[in-house]
Amino acid sequence: MKKLSYGAAFMVAAWLLAGALYAQSAILLNEVYSRGTNENPDWIELYNASSQTVDITGFKIYDSGGKAGTKPKKEFPAGTVIPPLGVYVVVTEDGTASAFGLSSSGETVWLEDATGAVIDTVAFPALATTESYGRYPDGGPWQILKRVTRGSLNGVLRMNEIYSRGTTSDPDWIEVYNATLDTVDISGYKIYDNGGKAGTKPKKLLPAGTVLPPHGFFVIVTDNTGDPADFGLSSSGEWAWLEDADGVVIDSVAFPAMDVTQSYSRVPDGGPWELVSVITRGGSNGSPVRVAEQPAVLGTYHLSQNYPNPFNPTTYVDVYLPSNTHVSMVIFNALGQKVKEVVNAPLAAGSHRIVVDGSDLPSGVYLYRLQAGEFTATRRMVLLK
Repeated sequence: MKKLSYGAAFMVAAWLLAGALYAQSAILLNEVYSRGTNENPDWIELYNASSQTVDITGFKIYDSGGKAGTKPKKEFPAGTVIPPLGVYVVVTEDGTASAFGLSSSGETVWLEDATGAVIDTVAFPALATTESYGRYPDGGPWQILKRVTRGSLNGVLRMNEIYSRGTTSDPDWIEVYNATLDTVDISGYKIYDNGGKAGTKPKKLLPAGTVLPPHGFFVIVTDNTGDPADFGLSSSGEWAWLEDADGVVIDSVAFPAMDVTQSYSRVPDGGPWELVSVITRGGSNGSPVRVAEQPAVLGTYHLSQNYPNPFNPTTYVDVYLPSNTHVSMVIFNALGQKVKEVVNAPLAAGSHRIVVDGSDLPSGVYLYRLQAGEFTATRRMVLLK
C-alpha cells in the first residue's frame, strides 16, 4: 500500500506542476507607454490572466537590442509574483545594463518565461503623450488607449457578484465593481443576457450620471423594475455580458446554478469567479468561505465543485476518499455523451486534487461524474475559451 500512496502523491504533484505551467503561460503583455520622461520613464505592464498567483522569477522582457543580443535582456528578480488577474509594471529605462527605451514611433517588444520560451510579443505603434497601447479589456485585443492606466486594470469595470435566485420582492441582481483608483462615469454602459445578445430584447442601459467611486460597487437590479430591457437570471445558470458606452464588451461570465443561499462572486473583488456561501450585495466580497473548499466530513466520500469555474483550459477538483478504492472520473457533454476519461485507477484513502484539462474540448457546459466504490456524484462545469 505504501507504493500506491507514493504513486498517488506523484500524480498529485504532476497535476499541480501542470497547473503551475499553465498559469505561467497566462502572463501577458498588457499595456505599453513609450512617451516617458526622466521623471516618469517608459514602462510596460504585465497581466496575469490566470486564477492563481504566478511566480515570474527569471522571466525576461526586451526590445530589438535584447532580441539581437547587442544588450542583455531585462530579467525579473527572484520573488517577483503577480496575483490572480493582477498587473505588474516594469520600468524599462531604469539605469541598469539591461535598460531600454521604447521608441515613440513604435517598435516590437518580447516577453519570455524562465525557460527562454517566448510567451508574448507586441508591435506597438507611435503614441501621443496622453496615450498608451493596451489590451482592452485586460488580456483582450490590443488598441490605442486614450486613458493611461499604469498599474491598474485597463477594463476599469467588472461584474463582481451575481444573484439569480431572486423573488418578486427581492429580484435578481448583478453587482459591478470599479477596480481603479479613479471615479468612473459609467453612463451609457449596458448589461444583458442571451436575449440582449441575440437582439430579441433591448440591452439594459445604465442611466446618465451613473458614477462609481474608486473601488466602489453598483448593484443593477435586472428583473421586475418595469424596464423593457429587464431580464431574469436563470437559476440553472446562463451568460451575462457588460459593455461600455462605445459598445465594446468589457466583461462576460457564464455563471452556474446556485442555491438561494449562494451567489457567484469574484474573490477578492475583481478576482477569479467562484460560488460562495456569503452574499455581499453592494459590498466587498472579501474572503468568504469558498463552497469548493469547505472541508469534507471525515469518514464520507466528497466531490468538490471544480475551481475555477468557468475555466480555460485547466480546472481543479478535490476528492476525499475514506478508504482505498478504485476511482473513475468521466466528463460528459450537455448531450450526455462521454468526452473524456480523467481518472481510472486505484487511489489511496485521503484527499486528492484532480486536474481536468479541457484544451482538447470546445467551449460549453459539461458534467463530471465521480464513481468510487458504491459512491457516485455528478457536478457541472463550464469551459469558456
